[in-house]
Amino acid sequence: MGAALCCQRSRRVYDESTTVTAVQSPDEEPRAIGRVLVFVNPNSGAGKSVGVFRSRVEPQLKKNLIDYDLVITNGPNHAKSVVRSRDDLGKFNGVIILSGDGLIFEVLNGCSERPDAAGIIPSLPVGIIPSGSGNGLLSSLFYSRGEPLKNPQFTQRAIDVCCSPGAHAQPVNLIHVQTEETNIASFLSVGWGLMADIDIESERWRKSLGSNRFVLGGLIRTLNLYTYRGRLSFKAHVGGKRRMDVTYGIYEKTMSERMKCLLSDNREAVGSTHRVLDEAWQSFHSEPVVDIQDDVPEDWTKVEDDFVGVYAVALSHISNDGPFAPQAWMDDDRIYLSYILRSDVSNRLNLIKFLTSIESQKHLDLPFVKTIEVTAFRLEPKDSRSHLVVDGEVVKSRKVQAVTTSLKMAVFAPQPCRL
Repeated sequence: MGAALCCQRSRRVYDESTTVTAVQSPDEEPRAIGRVLVFVNPNSGAGKSVGVFRSRVEPQLKKNLIDYDLVITNGPNHAKSVVRSRDDLGKFNGVIILSGDGLIFEVLNGCSERPDAAGIIPSLPVGIIPSGSGNGLLSSLFYSRGEPLKNPQFTQRAIDVCCSPGAHAQPVNLIHVQTEETNIASFLSVGWGLMADIDIESERWRKSLGSNRFVLGGLIRTLNLYTYRGRLSFKAHVGGKRRMDVTYGIYEKTMSERMKCLLSDNREAVGSTHRVLDEAWQSFHSEPVVDIQDDVPEDWTKVEDDFVGVYAVALSHISNDGPFAPQAWMDDDRIYLSYILRSDVSNRLNLIKFLTSIESQKHLDLPFVKTIEVTAFRLEPKDSRSHLVVDGEVVKSRKVQAVTTSLKMAVFAPQPCRL
């Protein structure tokens, strides 16, 4: 028989979160092994995430003696606000998210705006249970581990990993995306043109079609093809030896205990002003890179032309359909940049072939698709018809610059970890 649990529920002041705690019973059953902060987006994907948590995740957490605080989000940026303002994050071993990549993006950027961001981001691992239509981060993790990428095994394995007492944290390199107005922590992608438009314009079919919305959106956008004038500048990556980063047991220490070790160099993270944020991010850049307000360096490659699209990724997958950058590592030190010029596309069938070849990993072999590994790039659209998208979220800016960094977030991963 498993250990009996007595649950105490109480309303907290933190955005109506619910706290569930395992307490010691009279016969001295073991206390909880740790605590997680759980975010559930009730509107993600087909809108079934709350039911998934109650029926499949909650029982597993209780069975494994893992306490949790539950936050059911009530709209955009709710999770971001919670992690940015909550003063007791140090007591948690990690965060579990039931949603797609959008809520991960919120939590990550809420952490990045805190004064203790440099310690929190690598010390507060994120567990992912897919209930959204975009699951690039989890798909990349599972691909690197040889785990299943198709449901129902995809979701069940994610639940098993997130609820496992033996879960380990896998580091994920972050990209600093700078606009003229703000700084963004990115783990997945930067897009403009074809792929970005498919992502955003198909959002209307999210609840009815789930991930199949991308198929319909791709067909519609290809048949109604736009071209976009812009300037793309990039600094090619110089090959070097990749580092093998150390993983850690999630329930061995709380976030605050891990932070004490990570911040021993006394490096400050971020402040409240845009300029301070710029300087803080620059301290994490893999190589010195000019500010977005400065001119592009002479040694960067520059392409000004009519584009069908630009898409840059930091991980292998942007969804669970197939790897966009099969060679990417979870903690990679480069960005995989691809772009398509209108002059290189002879007809629309070529673009349909590009989209349908992603699952078979043949899309990057097509002659009209240009690919390069870069350390940094800057994208300056000359017209406003397309969306600029970072990790699936629209960014309002006239230009963006992306740079590889040494800052890493962490995600729940199976044990043992293989890098």
